[in-house]
Amino acid sequence: MKHDAVELRWLADGTYWLGGCLSANAQGQEVHYHVSSYLVMGSKATLLVDTGDPAHRALLLAQLELVLGERPLDYVFPTHPEIPHAGNLPALLDKYPGALVVGDVRDYHLHFPEYRSRFRTQAVGSRIDLGDREFRFLPAFIRDLENTLWGHDDGARMMFVSDGFSFIHDVPAADGASAEDDDEPVHLPGQCRLLSGEMPEPPTVEQAAYGTGRALYWTKFVDVSDAFGGIEAVLDTLPTKLIGPAHGNVIDDVDGMLRTSLAAHRKVYAEGH
Repeated sequence: MKHDAVELRWLADGTYWLGGCLSANAQGQEVHYHVSSYLVMGSKATLLVDTGDPAHRALLLAQLELVLGERPLDYVFPTHPEIPHAGNLPALLDKYPGALVVGDVRDYHLHFPEYRSRFRTQAVGSRIDLGDREFRFLPAFIRDLENTLWGHDDGARMMFVSDGFSFIHDVPAADGASAEDDDEPVHLPGQCRLLSGEMPEPPTVEQAAYGTGRALYWTKFVDVSDAFGGIEAVLDTLPTKLIGPAHGNVIDDVDGMLRTSLAAHRKVYAEGH
């Protein structure tokens, strides 16, 4: 969807892929890096997952205006307090004075003391009724901060995984070489709103392992096989068709993603010992 240079993607009824991409150079080739947000709209309330990068503040606000129209933004769920996930909180709270910040917000008053009255702690397993759909807060099985949470929207059957499952696709460089040694989940211009199954090639285990070992350095020292057991148990309970990472293309092949990602994590751990 494009409207006056505001690009976003409808994913399912009431669920939109917002945010933007940062541009970088990989061996002479322009590449992009997702910093995504997701809007979930129920009949009673609306919720934004992650706030995006401050570089995309104007873009995000324009996207919200386009989709929400006259409706307010009721909840903002930053998955954890890092700039790509919480950096636009002040702008959002100023624009939508009725919006509440939800999640594991134990230290947000230190970052944003002027908004402390608008923070609402949500424990793992708690839910928010958005009207005709529920948003459920999940443990973050793969995380880089202690107070990271994941989420699930049963309306779109979509799981939001913050920094988890950031696949790296092999991006050919301008000279014909490979840019796969970039440690971020990059993609080419024009691929910003593609689902993982729409990309030219799926990520390989080696690509996923390369990025995992650098973005989540602790995975070199921790066997996450049990964590994947927990993920699969949640997926057995909560049917999931889409997975939305903050960084990387939206995943529409959930089973394939799990196989690749688990193999990548095991490879990182094995190589670290």
